[in-house]
Amino acid sequence: MSAVHLLVLIEVQPGKRQQQLQAYQQLKPLVLAEPGCLLYDLFADASDENKFLLVEHWVSQIALDAHDLASHMVEADRLNPSFRAKPSVVIKMNLVDV
Repeated sequence: MSAVHLLVLIEVQPGKRQQQLQAYQQLKPLVLAEPGCLLYDLFADASDENKFLLVEHWVSQIALDAHDLASHMVEADRLNPSFRAKPSVVIKMNLVDV
């Protein structure tokens, strides 16, 4: 089984940056406690306060699938449209081993 690496591009509505930060603060300890979560870090765009990059690393696709079904993630998905400008863009990456 190979690890799963995600880059999640997030854009919030103008004036709603703090809501994104609060949502992440609440989710981070819950997500890091999930089996198979190796990394869950949020980065802010240095040139646009409304854009973020969430970096996730999971031990397997099975762990990521379980994460998507976790009650705290289902609730987050329900609340995100209230402050997000549009749906996030998820880029699934493979580590290049050269």
